[in-house]
Amino acid sequence: MISFLKTIIFAWALFIAVSVIGGGGDLFRNLFDKTGMVSQKVTEWVAGKADRYKEDADSIKHFVKELAGEKKKMAKDI
Repeated sequence: MISFLKTIIFAWALFIAVSVIGGGGDLFRNLFDKTGMVSQKVTEWVAGKADRYKEDADSIKHFVKELAGEKKKMAKDI
């Protein structure tokens, strides 16, 4: 049971990593279009999840860049 849970967690982490690094759902849409093995509803669900993860990662990166810029500006002022 634990090994099954580890497998699921690893697969989910891999999915998130591919979503963030690979550019969101476009990678999954292209993959599923080429294979044609999965229904369109499943493809859109997976691609939609990947798009949301990519958007979240981009907003976090933007927030960190803004925060780092403010810290540098504060350091210069002191």
